[in-house]
Amino acid sequence: MGWEIFSRKMVTTSDPTVTLMHSGRMSLNKSATQRLEEKAIERVLLLWDAETHQVGIKPITKKDTRSYKVSYSGRGNSAGLSTVMFYKFINYNWDKTYNYPVTWNDDQGMYVFTIPTERLIGVNAQKTRREVAAKASSKNTPKLVAKQKEATHLTQ
Repeated sequence: MGWEIFSRKMVTTSDPTVTLMHSGRMSLNKSATQRLEEKAIERVLLLWDAETHQVGIKPITKKDTRSYKVSYSGRGNSAGLSTVMFYKFINYNWDKTYNYPVTWNDDQGMYVFTIPTERLIGVNAQKTRREVAAKASSKNTPKLVAKQKEATHLTQ
């Protein structure tokens, strides 16, 4: 049997890239990490535009309970954050790892990238969270009222 060349499955790029991993983490490559490291950013906010399927990664300097802690690799090659709850919030199908090009938006002061529609799951992927919550609360209102009455009765 002769020699066979191994083909790498991971492709490196010098363009800013974000990787959404099947482990539930989001990672920025070295090019994207440099901007955060230069400003000593420790936390970011994740923003979601349900209409355009765009994600915003907004660096912040003040503490915010909604923010995510950024972890830098020891060699400065990447930065990452745990984003399982965010994946669930946007109905992202994270069964596989995917890379997406990310661009810096000067006007908004954040990185922006688009998630393809086919990576979003469920009927609710096209709807905003408010629409889903409103629909769910209107269906459950009678049940909630009954539970509240029962709870009030038990506490009296």
